Amino acid sequence: MLSFFPTLYPDELLYSTLARYHIRSGNRSFKQTDLELFGYSSQQVCKITLTNHLNYLVKNLPLRSHQTVGNLLQNHTLYPFYATFLIPQEAWLLKDSMSKKLSDSILELAKVANGSSGESKKFLKFCPECLEKDTQQYGELYWHRTHQLPGILVCPTHGVILCDSSVALESKGIHYYAASLDNCLVVTDIKSLANQTLKTLFTLTNDINLLIYSNFAFKGLAWLRAQYQCYLVSKGLLQIFPAGKFKFDEYGFSKLVFDFYGQESLEALNPKLTQHQGKYFSHCLLGCDLNPAIDRITHILMIKSLANSIEAFFQ
Repeated sequence: MLSFFPTLYPDELLYSTLARYHIRSGNRSFKQTDLELFGYSSQQVCKITLTNHLNYLVKNLPLRSHQTVGNLLQNHTLYPFYATFLIPQEAWLLKDSMSKKLSDSILELAKVANGSSGESKKFLKFCPECLEKDTQQYGELYWHRTHQLPGILVCPTHGVILCDSSVALESKGIHYYAASLDNCLVVTDIKSLANQTLKTLFTLTNDINLLIYSNFAFKGLAWLRAQYQCYLVSKGLLQIFPAGKFKFDEYGFSKLVFDFYGQESLEALNPKLTQHQGKYFSHCLLGCDLNPAIDRITHILMIKSLANSIEAFFQ
């Protein structure tokens, strides 16, 4: 049992708390910290965002700790984001796997789309204004969970562009790097974005948070495709004929998405979205129930473009 454990800050990523524990423990190696926290050492690349073996960690906390696995999952990992496009049974399986010692691939269970829109951030991100505020209020920095959510490029509190730290999300070997002034260097030559683009990205941030905290029951990828077809037909972008044949206005649909978000916003999220005249959107739209991986951000973009409301689409 641990003799101490740092108090989690509001919206703190669990990995951030583990990294602060590593510093306070005085351990010379990350492996030793891993052994103390989880009873075994794992080099899984998604440990930063989808930490597993939480049952052991919680039972290993000091006696006076009131921490629960449920709270860690819901408020300090990216589980709620990845659960949004999983049916209840799949979400339960992901939650159960994160609670236990790693046996299956967490990324496969979460249906993470490698290299997709916003879902392959290379570095932990931070907000320059949060950095200053946290230092004044808590005397130290920490990694915010919200800043690491795929698709979020703007701080939901301050509305400023998030910066890349020097801490890689995917790297070989075990590491626990707490947020610091050394790895959170504020770069002054960040590419500026138009005010409308910032507003669009800020709205997307709110849409992602709405989806996470509203607990909409996802009904499956076949249902998702059927929903898309209904909206496309109503907008005159899809004609369905007998024998399973259909005529899809790919150009019209791509233009709808581009007009709704603007090219600069889409390029900021991922240049892949604007390549080949938006064919990637059509690929996700028509094959959404065939691909085992889910590009959640692209689906959120398409849903908002078609329905103008996340709530209306899911309800």
